[in-house]
Amino acid sequence: MVRIQNETTYKAAMERIEELLPLTDGNVPLTDKNLIELDLLSKLVSEYEDEHYPIKTPSLVNVMKLRMYEMGIN
Repeated sequence: MVRIQNETTYKAAMERIEELLPLTDGNVPLTDKNLIELDLLSKLVSEYEDEHYPIKTPSLVNVMKLRMYEMGIN
């Protein structure tokens, strides 16, 4: 399987995913070509994002600040 190599290809894949989403829902058979394409593109985008846009674990201080904000505590 190919990989997304650059930001331009990544953006094109994201645009195609946006086009495919309205064409698929829970009633579409697993053999539907749009659903298959959506699944493949989603996996490629996920791999690219994991490599280029990793989500780091927040620090304990940031977690505590967020929780205090959610609870309305200063």
